[in-house]
Amino acid sequence: MTSTHLELDQLANRFAWPVRALASSARLLDPVLRSSTIRRLVKAGVDFCCGAGAVVAAVAVGEGIRVFGVDLTATLAVLVGLLLVLVEAWSGSYRTIWRYTSLPEAITTCLSSALVLGLLIGLRSLGVVHLSAATLLLAALLMLFLCVGARTLRRWSVAEAKQRERRSGATRPALRRVMIAGAGEHGLSIGRELAGGAAPGVELVGFLDDDSAKLGAVLNDVPVLGGLNDALDLAERHQVREVIVAMPSADRDVVRVFVRQLEDAGIHVRAVGGIDRFVLGGDVHRPGTVTLHELLDTALAPPRYHGGMTEHRRVLVTGGAGFIGSHLTRMLLERGYHVRILDRFDYGPAGIEGLSHPRLEVIPGDICSSRDVSRALRDVHGVLALAAIVGDPACNLDPEETINLNYTATKVLAEACNFYRVRRLVFASSCSVYGASSHGVLTEQSSLKPVSLYARTRVLSENILFDRAGEVQPVVLRLSTVFGLSPRMRFDLVVNTLTVRAVVDRKIAIFGGNQWRPNVHCRDAARAFIAALEAPAERVAGEIFNVGGDALNHRIAALGDMVADIVRGAEVVHQKDAPDPRDYRVSFEKIRRVLGFEPEFTVAAGIREVAAAVRSQPALRDYQNPVYHNVEALKQTFTTPRRRRGDWAPPRELARA
Repeated sequence: MTSTHLELDQLANRFAWPVRALASSARLLDPVLRSSTIRRLVKAGVDFCCGAGAVVAAVAVGEGIRVFGVDLTATLAVLVGLLLVLVEAWSGSYRTIWRYTSLPEAITTCLSSALVLGLLIGLRSLGVVHLSAATLLLAALLMLFLCVGARTLRRWSVAEAKQRERRSGATRPALRRVMIAGAGEHGLSIGRELAGGAAPGVELVGFLDDDSAKLGAVLNDVPVLGGLNDALDLAERHQVREVIVAMPSADRDVVRVFVRQLEDAGIHVRAVGGIDRFVLGGDVHRPGTVTLHELLDTALAPPRYHGGMTEHRRVLVTGGAGFIGSHLTRMLLERGYHVRILDRFDYGPAGIEGLSHPRLEVIPGDICSSRDVSRALRDVHGVLALAAIVGDPACNLDPEETINLNYTATKVLAEACNFYRVRRLVFASSCSVYGASSHGVLTEQSSLKPVSLYARTRVLSENILFDRAGEVQPVVLRLSTVFGLSPRMRFDLVVNTLTVRAVVDRKIAIFGGNQWRPNVHCRDAARAFIAALEAPAERVAGEIFNVGGDALNHRIAALGDMVADIVRGAEVVHQKDAPDPRDYRVSFEKIRRVLGFEPEFTVAAGIREVAAAVRSQPALRDYQNPVYHNVEALKQTFTTPRRRRGDWAPPRELARA
């Protein structure tokens, strides 16, 4: 090792302890900062110190504290600190979350510092403040540096803590933290075994019991933390993901409500024998009898989303009235979910026309609006994010709007999901991120070569989603080229375009023809979203899946021949020019292995259903109608004023339209 390297190492070690001390201090403050009032007071105190400290430092450097006067310096420091707090409060800085500080918050802080500087210069011109303009400017710059630095430090400390948890989790197995509901004979029996170390890797945090005589007591060295109504708060505070219900003689209605609350919060529930009949019918799946052997030898199973479990689960589908979303909405309702749709209906409400269901809620709104997103995310357990401007021609209409909707809105959604503690976020990406590739069959690990604005926004959105995931479990689905019949029909997709032209015009044109394309039916794509939503976190959290089937990789020319074989009498015209440079074959081995996903529809089946629909529905024969083409519909949207929220029909009426 060279002397230079030794000096750098020594320098790094010298400054490592203050960084660790700051991070430790931030962690110690976290429990105190749970109250929003305390958080705002602390933020105001930090800004006050930044403002006052900046003045003292600027006076010391520019004028000299002794020359200017100690009392005057102290008075001015206090006044500037208070002034900065007032300006920051007026600008809304204390209503934001510093751990998510980004460019907009930094700009707000810059404007606040500039406003304080302007006020100080005004006081100087009035003869109130006897400092040079250079000193005032230095004070404002120091103020800005300290304020932005404090916010950045908060964000860094949170990120560092999460990275430390990931690193420690990778080197040692995580403890399974459990609570026992019921501090009676059965609960104490299981508690004694767990507390005695009979179950390595399992940590008993405490008991829950509604007996007031037991609250706060310590039984077998394990505390009674609270009553059943406190379960969710205690589980969050102690990071508990599993509760053992040990109340064999409890009222079944009380236990049923208790279990539902835990399951809805994503907490796994097991029950001892004797209450296996507390849930009747199809309400909630019956917990099996728990034994210490089961606790030791079985992996923690995720909450089940099917059957009765979905009866009380609410999911948000952005773009729920779209080509895939309209199928997905119906499938989720069939599976017992409460479904909330957030859609701005650029292509009209056809996707949910006639769909009336007591568990369906429609919010006309924009995913770019933090207010609309916040309203839609309340009480939501999972998000299926399909809303986007899809397709290269549509994205090129208004690149600024495309970036705003396809990329910037992803940041809003990711951070809002963190704020509202959404557990699962399934995001619609595209296989077009692979671009033009000649490297055989592409997997999720293949290099990305996006050749269009749409594909680039998908890559950027994937990255920002993983970067800002926080406690959310993100799952990215890279969809193949979609085809098939949908309530919100599209004729700007290759298979659907070829099919409708073959039926109506009796002639189809193939440009190039040698390009490979992966394909997937819109109903199969919807099934993939549900599979990703319901899969255990350890299988899908932070993962990317290509969505389609190996047998559905086809050359464009082969698709044309397939259409001509099924739609008899259609002429196929081959053109040498290939305006779309995308050319890729994709592997779907991962989604088949991890999720057991296999497409149910072949391309041929999709061609047949679209052809039959076009023949039987006169409206579909007008395939050039803008409503069936994203780019044409968006042309009208971009050239007319956006409808205000009051222009929409009420959600219930819209769902029944």
